[in-house]
Amino acid sequence: MTSRWTTIGAGAVLLAMAMAATAEDLPAGSSLGEPAPGGMARPPVVTAPEVSIAGQPALGAPEAPVTVVEFMDYECAYCQAFAKATFPALKAKYVDTGRVRWVARDFPLPRHPRSRPAAVAAACAGEQGTFWPMHDGLLANGLLRDADFAARAQELGLDAGAFEACRARAGHDTWLDAALAAGRDVGVAGTPSFLVGPTRGDTVRGRLLRGPDLASFEKALEKYLPVVDPTGPAKPAP
Repeated sequence: MTSRWTTIGAGAVLLAMAMAATAEDLPAGSSLGEPAPGGMARPPVVTAPEVSIAGQPALGAPEAPVTVVEFMDYECAYCQAFAKATFPALKAKYVDTGRVRWVARDFPLPRHPRSRPAAVAAACAGEQGTFWPMHDGLLANGLLRDADFAARAQELGLDAGAFEACRARAGHDTWLDAALAAGRDVGVAGTPSFLVGPTRGDTVRGRLLRGPDLASFEKALEKYLPVVDPTGPAKPAP
């Protein structure tokens, strides 16, 4: 049974469910730390979370004033719902207009056995220039068997031999473990979570959002977006 963020009130939970913007928590006994007595392990509270995005897949203009880093799990039902119900509106309003750069970071929850293979499939598709089509397809249909990865690769016109060789390559757990550690270091405890902050090269420092609804997400973005003055250059948001 999955749990929703406890900071969301009853009314907000209903809204978040309607907007498909809830989150799955890490289980007790995961490899990410000892669980609290009688509960689940929690990362430390980070007052100014900062994460590297060097080499990570990104959508949108590199010079966009705001960057969002999404920590996600392909097997997480709430990540799948967010991708279908909430992200398209955010993408159209902010990413496609050059205002926000969107970065994907894996955070495969230990209780989801197909989340790591899916992350590897997306990364291997990325080696052939099709990370986002693979990423979007896996979240859209939730089909995460090996045969599903192969079928999606065929749909995308990938070199099947290179794709399977990449998936079979040793070392994937190393970078996935590092991705989990990076998320945990900024306070991520479940998926989807989002780090929102001003664009500053290969690092993002800002505010961590946990399972926000669309309105809350937009409010956070607007806090960091420049205030556009039609009579002059853009000014930083207050």
